[in-house]
Amino acid sequence: MKLSQPWPEGYNINARSPYGWRKHPITGRRKFHHGVDVAAPVGTELRAPADGVIVHKGSGASGGNTLIIKHADDLFTVYYHLAKPSHLLKGTRVERGEVVALVGNTGASTGPHLHWEVRRSRRFGDTVDPVPYLQGAPSVVPAALRVDGKLGRNTWKAWQTALLYKGLYKGVPDGRPGVMTYRAVQAWAGVKQDGVLGNQTRRAVQEKLGVKPDGVWGRITISQLQRQINQGVL
Repeated sequence: MKLSQPWPEGYNINARSPYGWRKHPITGRRKFHHGVDVAAPVGTELRAPADGVIVHKGSGASGGNTLIIKHADDLFTVYYHLAKPSHLLKGTRVERGEVVALVGNTGASTGPHLHWEVRRSRRFGDTVDPVPYLQGAPSVVPAALRVDGKLGRNTWKAWQTALLYKGLYKGVPDGRPGVMTYRAVQAWAGVKQDGVLGNQTRRAVQEKLGVKPDGVWGRITISQLQRQINQGVL
């Protein structure tokens, strides 16, 4: 899912506060930064980057006034340091582009700014780099897989998620493949979308993965699938 930029044009992500490891601006210690920071005046309007529902509004010593929007079962956006609690109530449905909050300087902050996260769940720390979502399909997928060559539920769920971000899978990633999943796989592999995981589809998938197209999905094929999902290059 592509996300619109929640802050107005003319403001940019602070180059010193990207997603990942950085020197904390308050403690001076090296710490993982789970989002990106965008400096803007107090009161600057923030808009929903996609349709969704408000699942949390609150405040804390670190994040200040906070808001969380759920856009999909595995896609949440988080807003910290807001000027005041959002005017929207928990459970409110929002549309892309709708004003949801205002930039502030609450919590542990060195100046007015938005700290923005993309999470795979509501849980703190369950984050991914937000920037690729603004550019289109993310460079990572919501779950890191163990490369064990086994096509189990976790692998299917990660595959479904990768296909979802490509716009090929329309369901909810649950790790239980069916006709909808098989058609998405076939669309990705470039073969007839009949929802049947037959020999032609299996061989086409192997060709896409760069392994011997013998129609047998053994350990080599599935391990390559898992590697490509983990690398975000599927």
